[in-house]
Amino acid sequence: MELTDLADIVGLVFIFLGIATIIISAIGLFKLPDLYLRASAVGTSAGLGVASIVLGALLMDFSGTNLIKAIIAIIAQLLTSAVGSMAIARAGYLNNALPAPITHIDELRLTRRETSGGR
Repeated sequence: MELTDLADIVGLVFIFLGIATIIISAIGLFKLPDLYLRASAVGTSAGLGVASIVLGALLMDFSGTNLIKAIIAIIAQLLTSAVGSMAIARAGYLNNALPAPITHIDELRLTRRETSGGR
């Protein structure tokens, strides 16, 4: 077995792990009980899933320029998915989206400033 064959196999494993992570994330959109859990699961899973797929593609077609592109893509994906999911959760909280009944503690409520004018 050559080194390129091994890199292709490891690359395919990373790609399939990324696909599985995204599928599990999609199932979470339907199964999780509230906005906050959905945003957390999708932000984390989608970020890691896409990063795994990019890493797998890099291993299957490795070059210096592809390495630079993959590093930029992985960093951008991890940052934007985390920031996006937190923005969605914050928007839901500011619009009084109720958490699931299994949520017992609302520490953010203690820091919330009530606004006047019905908002």
